[in-house]
Amino acid sequence: MKYSLPLFAALLLAPLEFTHGAPASSKPNILFLVADDLATRLGCYGDKAAITPNLDRLAKEGVMFNRAYVQGAVCTPSRTSFMLGLNSNHAQANHFVTHPDTMTMGRWMREHGYQTAAIGKLDHDDPNDAYTDPKAWDVRVKREEMNPTERLQRSPFDEDLGKQRKNVSFIGLADSPGAVGDYVRTTRAIQFFDNERDPNKPFFAAIGFHAPHAPWDTLKQDFENHDPARFLLEPTPAEATPLPAGSMLHEPGMEMTEESQRKGQRGYYAAVTFMDTQVGRLLEHLRSKGLLENTIIVFTSDHGYHLGWRGQWAKHSIDEQVLRVPLIVRHPQGMKGATANGIVELLDLFPSFCEFAGLPIPETLDGKSFLPLVKDAAAEGKPGAFCKWGNGRTVRTERWRLTERYDGSRELYDHHADGAEYYNVAQVPQNQPEVQKLGAMLASYFGPLVTRPLKPMKGKE
Repeated sequence: MKYSLPLFAALLLAPLEFTHGAPASSKPNILFLVADDLATRLGCYGDKAAITPNLDRLAKEGVMFNRAYVQGAVCTPSRTSFMLGLNSNHAQANHFVTHPDTMTMGRWMREHGYQTAAIGKLDHDDPNDAYTDPKAWDVRVKREEMNPTERLQRSPFDEDLGKQRKNVSFIGLADSPGAVGDYVRTTRAIQFFDNERDPNKPFFAAIGFHAPHAPWDTLKQDFENHDPARFLLEPTPAEATPLPAGSMLHEPGMEMTEESQRKGQRGYYAAVTFMDTQVGRLLEHLRSKGLLENTIIVFTSDHGYHLGWRGQWAKHSIDEQVLRVPLIVRHPQGMKGATANGIVELLDLFPSFCEFAGLPIPETLDGKSFLPLVKDAAAEGKPGAFCKWGNGRTVRTERWRLTERYDGSRELYDHHADGAEYYNVAQVPQNQPEVQKLGAMLASYFGPLVTRPLKPMKGKE
């Protein structure tokens, strides 16, 4: 039988339009994978030093979002935002602790017919699960319940502060995968699919990886496979615009020797490679069980990471390298090998999952479904991505980032000329219309800026 092109396209995309109240058998499974501290240091994002074959393959089988942004510069505010679908106006870092009746992503899926499972760190790593909705998960396995039984050797990775040394991370090298926590978590997820999955319900399974959060644990082989010479270093240009005091955790940033930088990057990239292998294990297992073709897979991270930008080695700032994250969506009937350049935010995940599953979207959510970009990667995204954290607030549009500090200072970065955000052009006369336009966007979103002295940044999650 032959189809006309418009009819064929309509048939191809029809399964994306799940109807509300459809029987469970017709609803897709959803596998939600969350990395920790992962910047866009993946091969599919153009990083030539990365060894990430499984995530690269996932991107070829789905849509890679090039402009996905978080709403928190560290773990807890970011995760709180996307698990609740709320922006930083409506959800603080401990929002669910103080407002436990707030609807969560997992509870909504569970109440609408999904079997839900959470394995590892999704909301926040709290031994008492204070950040986790007890009504959200049919199966909940905390990280503390999945400790490796084997041991690995860790060595410190330090930052030279001149008169003292500050530990940044540890590099842990294992002889076998069972000594690395993410292997144990992945094995536990496979156990859920084999022994606990309800075949009469679609599943919503959320898996939180530790990597590449410090310590950087990995296999010795993964560490050895990374050639330190391939890493790109980021020395701060001598003419770079100084940042306002209090804008970053370390002031003004501590430059390392080239050897030290390459050692730190090697540990980080190796941990990413190990996590990539675990993603491959999960996808292959779903494929072997015949589940992959009816499973939507979403991979992202809670925020990015510096790895040397302005001498910084962690997060704790509201710049591009921390707020931009990888986001890959593999939908069985979605586009393949496509790149979406429209702006999306991670608070859009909750409404997107609802629309993927054909469920109603809670009216209280701040996010907006990005299903249109899964259907058509060329579709338009949001006008801007917003974040308020620490000593300032910021908006990122297709070309520009404007940051307003609480001391009244402003930074404007032109991403057509300065993707690393080294040169503040807020004072350039011809840029004043853009400064005023973006400032109005921030005022509309967050309200008027209330100035105050900047406080020293603290390195809390």
